[in-house]
Amino acid sequence: MEENKEETKLFATSEEAEVAFYAAFQQEDLELMMSVWANDEDITCIHPGGNRLDGLKNIIESWEQMFSHENGIKFEINKKRVQIEGDIAIHHVIESIYLDGELQSEIIATNIYRKSADSWRLVLHHASPELRPALIPSDEDMLDEQEEEKKIFH
Repeated sequence: MEENKEETKLFATSEEAEVAFYAAFQQEDLELMMSVWANDEDITCIHPGGNRLDGLKNIIESWEQMFSHENGIKFEINKKRVQIEGDIAIHHVIESIYLDGELQSEIIATNIYRKSADSWRLVLHHASPELRPALIPSDEDMLDEQEEEKKIFH
């Protein structure tokens, strides 16, 4: 019987699991991606602007679909905050997403990992759409925005 790679990949820390998660995303590697996730039905994934996906089958299908459309996506993880309480690790990050070397968007994401007997596994990935354009506005746009903020907040 062939050994299941998902069961043999172990992550000693939540950080190792997170590195594998983003590597799998960039490499469009479904097998590596699913090796990061807990192998049970009590897992949830919410892609930016998407519905809540519960359970292994729905999450696998979402990554299959996403990987069939992605082209050379690259991530830079910024403003990372990690909080660990016992067997739960919560990672809050800003995902700067690049296509063809150009910044396309910034996504706010929360990744929650749970430690099992032998490995840390992802149990929740929740990515929210960007709140503002990632592209740097011109000086004139920034002045216009500042004037609008003054009107709103004063």
